Amino acid sequence: DVNKILRKKKLIKKELLLNDNFIDKNIALLSGSTTAEIKNILELFLLKNGIKPKFYESEYNKYYEDALFGNDELDKFNPDIIYLHTTNKNIIKYPGPKDSSEDVDILLSSEIQKYKSIWSSLSKFDCAIIQNNFDYTENRNLGNLDCYDVHGKTYFINKLNDEFSLNAREIKNLYINDINYLSSYVGIRYWFDQSLWHQAKYAVSMESIPELAFNISKIIISIFGKSKKCLVLDLDNTCWGGVIGDDGLDGIHIGTETAINESYTAFQKYAKELKDRGITLAVCSKNDFENAKEGFNHPESILKFDDFTSFKANWSPKHQNILDIAKEINIGIDSLVFIDDNPVERDIVLSQIPSISVPDVGSDVVEFARHIDRNGYFEPVSLSD
Repeated sequence: DVNKILRKKKLIKKELLLNDNFIDKNIALLSGSTTAEIKNILELFLLKNGIKPKFYESEYNKYYEDALFGNDELDKFNPDIIYLHTTNKNIIKYPGPKDSSEDVDILLSSEIQKYKSIWSSLSKFDCAIIQNNFDYTENRNLGNLDCYDVHGKTYFINKLNDEFSLNAREIKNLYINDINYLSSYVGIRYWFDQSLWHQAKYAVSMESIPELAFNISKIIISIFGKSKKCLVLDLDNTCWGGVIGDDGLDGIHIGTETAINESYTAFQKYAKELKDRGITLAVCSKNDFENAKEGFNHPESILKFDDFTSFKANWSPKHQNILDIAKEINIGIDSLVFIDDNPVERDIVLSQIPSISVPDVGSDVVEFARHIDRNGYFEPVSLSD
């Protein structure tokens, strides 16, 4: 809740600090624009996830100097994470209308080389470096041509972002904070506030700062191994529409024949994608075991029984089954995310197991994947073979 966070950040911080089970981490913010409010909101998300940050902030637009020419204060700070908050406002020079393709290549090379020297210099700290890629500019003086003509700002930014991606794959401990995607998700017209830029040199709007801080926190949480590891799913009206025990295999909604069927199929596809890249799946359902298992024999079911590492379908309380799932898989309860269409069951589980993640997904399956994705529960920083 962006508005709540901005209005009540001091109260939220006070409540979060009541938890005494934190790990302490030093986080350096090197920025090409103002970061004071970004730091304040980022702290909330980290505290929520058991990380108590201590911050170093570079002076305004001194990120390059701090990185390349040394800084005793930064050296003594000994950061665990360095976050480079740069945006399109920090691009030195865009192509001009009379520049040739060769001139544009030189500009690109110069811009990339600047960041390569920053990353190389900061490698002495042997810590994770989180680097923003670039957001698009609000205005395009070439219109749609801007994205594919060599003189366009959009074209230039896309080339820079491609180079950042290549370097992040090659450089140890370099991670990209994808503000190109984030600004598109928020909407570029809302992402940047021209008045706020002129008044306070914030390169993102005040309303976008919680979104930005949350995105950074997801990367940091993943770096420190605090991402979730297991998705626990209810069955009826979650993995398929209808009740398998009453409607039978032919009566449940799954497949492509109707919009409702497609909605459940899309969610199963999302869960399958998570499983295929290393997330454990489990079932927790108040159901007859054989009926529950039969649901995944539906010819159009994307998920199959063998996709689940643990399968609890019985009439025991769901919170007890979830505790058994964690024990069976041998992971912490705080590594589990539980998805259930029933608000009563969600509330009971959360009240009995406060450390589990139970998003308020509602009862519309269309929203389930969005809640999982936006919360960044399963954010990875790399994929192993």
